[in-house]
Amino acid sequence: MAADSRPRSLRLGVWVAVAAGLLGLAVFGGVRYLFFGLDEPTPWDKPARLVDGQIELTYDGRECRDQVDVTVEENSEQVVITVTERVRTLVCRDEEVTSYDVSVELDEPLGDRVLVDGACGLGQFTNDERCDSESDRIAG
Repeated sequence: MAADSRPRSLRLGVWVAVAAGLLGLAVFGGVRYLFFGLDEPTPWDKPARLVDGQIELTYDGRECRDQVDVTVEENSEQVVITVTERVRTLVCRDEEVTSYDVSVELDEPLGDRVLVDGACGLGQFTNDERCDSESDRIAG
């Protein structure tokens, strides 16, 4: 009898340990999301402006943002610019959106390369008017 109950209790112990681990990960993720923020890519307004060899663009963001990162990926055919905000959800509730200007310096002049909004390549912005493929990417 004792031999039969031992494997059952061992299996129960394994399931309890797995459940506790998953619960711990969920709590950690929730705390990180609420207190430390979430990186949110955001499309920028078209067209961007080319001023003194730099690309200037405007994006709509929240005043409560903690950080803004602008990444630039360049190759011979295109330049992909992605604006990403870090927003803390405990601080940012239904706050108004504000326009912000960002200047980006390229390694080489834009020339004939296509300027691409990296956020528009993400599925969540498929219906966003700022990601309309027909809109001009750069003024000038």
